[in-house]
Amino acid sequence: DRPLLVWIKNHVSKYLGELLRLEGRGDFTSPACPQCALPLTPGYRCDDCEDCALYCTVCTRDNHVRHPLHRIKAWKGTHFERVPMKSLGVRVQLGHPIGEKCYNPVAAHADNFVLLDNHGIHELGVDFCGCERATSFTTQLLRNRWFPATTTEPKTAATFRVLETFHLLSAQSKVSAFEFYTSLARRSDNTGTRKAKDRYPSFLIMIREWRHLKLMKRAGRGNDPAGLSATATGDCAVECPACPLPGKNLPANYADVEKSWLYRLYLAIDANFRLKRKKVSSDAVDPGLNHGYAFFVEEAGYKSHLETWDKDNPKEASEKLCNTHDAIKLANVKGAAGLAASGVATIDCSRHDMKRPCSVGDLQKGERFVNVDYLLNSSLEQSAPLNKYGYTSYNARQFGWCVPMFHIHAHRDRCRSVYSPYLLRHWARTNGEGVERGWSMVNGFAPATKEMGPGSRRDMLDSVWADQNWVRITKLAATLLSRIKGAVPERDAHVAAFKDLNASLPAEDSAKWERLVAAWELRPTTAKNPYDIHRTHVTQSALRVVLAEEDAAAIKAGKEAALHEDYSASTFVVAGLEIEDHQRKLKADFAALGDHSTDLARAKVLERQNALRRKIDTWRGVQEVFVPGIVSVLAQPSNVDESLQAHEVPLHLPSAACTQASVSSVLLTHEFRLRQAQAYDALADLRGHLEVRAYVFRYKDQHVRGQREHGRSIDIIKGIEGKIKMDAHRYRTAYAALMTLAMLRSRRLDPATALTRRCSVPQPC
Repeated sequence: DRPLLVWIKNHVSKYLGELLRLEGRGDFTSPACPQCALPLTPGYRCDDCEDCALYCTVCTRDNHVRHPLHRIKAWKGTHFERVPMKSLGVRVQLGHPIGEKCYNPVAAHADNFVLLDNHGIHELGVDFCGCERATSFTTQLLRNRWFPATTTEPKTAATFRVLETFHLLSAQSKVSAFEFYTSLARRSDNTGTRKAKDRYPSFLIMIREWRHLKLMKRAGRGNDPAGLSATATGDCAVECPACPLPGKNLPANYADVEKSWLYRLYLAIDANFRLKRKKVSSDAVDPGLNHGYAFFVEEAGYKSHLETWDKDNPKEASEKLCNTHDAIKLANVKGAAGLAASGVATIDCSRHDMKRPCSVGDLQKGERFVNVDYLLNSSLEQSAPLNKYGYTSYNARQFGWCVPMFHIHAHRDRCRSVYSPYLLRHWARTNGEGVERGWSMVNGFAPATKEMGPGSRRDMLDSVWADQNWVRITKLAATLLSRIKGAVPERDAHVAAFKDLNASLPAEDSAKWERLVAAWELRPTTAKNPYDIHRTHVTQSALRVVLAEEDAAAIKAGKEAALHEDYSASTFVVAGLEIEDHQRKLKADFAALGDHSTDLARAKVLERQNALRRKIDTWRGVQEVFVPGIVSVLAQPSNVDESLQAHEVPLHLPSAACTQASVSSVLLTHEFRLRQAQAYDALADLRGHLEVRAYVFRYKDQHVRGQREHGRSIDIIKGIEGKIKMDAHRYRTAYAALMTLAMLRSRRLDPATALTRRCSVPQPC
C-alpha cells in the first residue's frame, strides 16, 4: 500500500492536471495545420491516434482513410465536440483495396450504415462495389472483417474484433449482451444528448451466428469436402484429450493389453437446477443452430424418447433407493410452473472435469431416470472405449458404479462399502465430484439463459462449455504435473504407513484379508465384501424401529396395556430423550449469547425456550401416567424452582426417578437399551468430529494464509469444538444413566426396593 500512499500525497494533483490539460489544446495552440500549414477551421483531434495534434479537415480525412473507425473531436474554441467521421467526407469503399477507385460504387441502403466496434457505435459512409465482377454485399463486408446483420441489403454490421471481444469477455466474466452493448453505446456518447442508433437486436443475432461459426470453424468443419451438411452429432465439441478416445489416443489393442484399466473411461452424472428456462418462445420460433453438434443432445430425438418412455413414477423410483436424495425428491416437488426446463443434467469426464459431447439435456421435472438414461447412452456413443470400468456387461461394454465422495455420506452403510470410489480397484483418488465444481463456473449465466428461447439458450451454453473445456485443455499439462507432484510424495507416505501397520499385524491375518479383497474385486456381486461395516451395537435410530415393531406385535397379540392413547412405554422414553437432546443444544446456544448479541438472536433463543417449555409440560402429563409417583417427587421443595430456564429443568427420566419413586421395570429396560445405543452413537460422532478437527487443523497450517481466511478457519474450528463438547456431554449423560441402570440389574433390585437406596454413579474421564 505504500506506493499508493505516496501517489495520493505527492502526485495526484499533477496527474489530475494532465488529464485536464488534455481536455484542451495542450501544446498545439498554433492556428495552422502542422501537416499542410493551412488554417485550422476548425481543428480536429483523434482520440485513437497516438498524435494529439490538431489537423485541418482535409488532412484529418486523408489520415483516416485507413482508420475510418477512429473517434474524431472538433475544437469549438472552448471545448472539443465529437463529430462522426462521415461528416468529414470519409467513405469506406468495399470490394477494392484501399486507394483503388471503384467505377460503380453503390451506397448502402439509404446511405445509413451503422457499424459496431470496440470504440463504439459508428455511423459511416459505406459504398459497396457494383462492378461487373463484384461479389455479394455480404461477401464484401466479410472480406473487410465486418460481420453483416442481414443477408439482404445490409446496413448494419459488427467488426470481427468486437464480436471476438464480447465472445471472450462473456465466457470469462459472464457479462450479458445487453450490458456489453450498453457499454458500446456509452463509449460513443456518455452524455445522453446524442443517443446512438439502437442496433441491440441486430447485435444479438450477429453474436449468436458468430458463436456458431466459431464452433464449426474450430472443429474443422469448413475443411470437410462433404460440407457442413455432413456434420454429425458431437463433431463440434471440444473433447478432453486426456480421456481415452478410440482411434485418436489409444493403441489398436487397448482392450487386450495387460494394463487395460489405463484405458477406461470415468464419468460423472449430475444435475444443475439453477440453469432453468422459463416458458418463453419455442423451438419453432427460436430453433437451435447446433442440432446436437456440441454438448447438448439433439433435441428432436431427445423429446421423442421422453414422449415414448416418460412413464417413470419418481415417487416409486425413490422408494427403491437406499436414500430418497434431494434430486429425486425434486421430481415430486411443485414449483415448476412457468418453467420449460427445471435445470439440466450432464455426463462429464470425472477425472479431468470436462463436458462430454452430446451429454447434456434439459430436465422437465427433477433428475429423473428417463432423462439421465438417455444422456448416458448418448454420451457413450461418443468416442467411448468398449472397456470402461465395472462388472455388469452390457452391449460389449462393462459398467461400474460409484457414489461421489461428497454425496456418499447421505447414503446408508451398505452403499459406502460397495460404491465408494476410494475402495474400488484402479480408481485411485478419483472422488467423482469434479462435475460439482464445474457448475460454479456456469451458474453465472443462469440469469441470462433463464429468459432465453430454447435454441438461443442451447447455443449459448454450448459455446460456454466449449470455452471452459478449452481453458482446461490449455492448463491440462500444468494441472497433471501439479497432481503428480502431489501424488508421488503422498503415495510414498501412505506406502510407508501401510508397511508399518502391516508389519505390526499377524501375517496370517494380513494374508486372509488380502485374499478377501482380491476375491471381492474379482467377483464383487458374489464374493463377501471385506469393506462391509459390521457394527457391534444398534444405533438409536435402528433401535427405535425395533421398539416400534415390538409395540406393534404386542398390540396385535393383545399384550399391550394401553396406559395412554398416544404413547407406549417405549415412545414415552424416546420422547424424553429427544427433549433431553433439545435441552443440551439449547444450553449451548444460550451460553453462546454474549452481552452484545442482537435482539433477533436473543428473540430466537427465547422462542426456542418457550417451545421447549411447552414440550416439557406436555411430556409431564404423559410422565404422570407412566410414573404416578413422579407427582410427589416434583412437588418437593427441592424440585420447585420457577427461575429455571427450560434447558435447566430436570426431566426425571426413569433412571433418575427410580431412586425417588416406583418405576416400572419395562421403562427401565427401555431406557437401558436406548441409553446404550445413545452412548455408542455419541462415541461414533465424537470420533468423527475429532477426525474432522484434526484435518481442519492440518489444512489450516498448510494452506490458509491471510487474516480473512485465518478468521474463517478459526470459526470453523470453534464450531467443530462445540460439537465435540456436545458429543462428550451426551456420552457422559448416557454413561451415568447406564451405571445406575446396570447396578439395579446386577443387584436384581425391583424399583420399589431402589427407593431406599442411592446409586453412586462414577463419571467417565
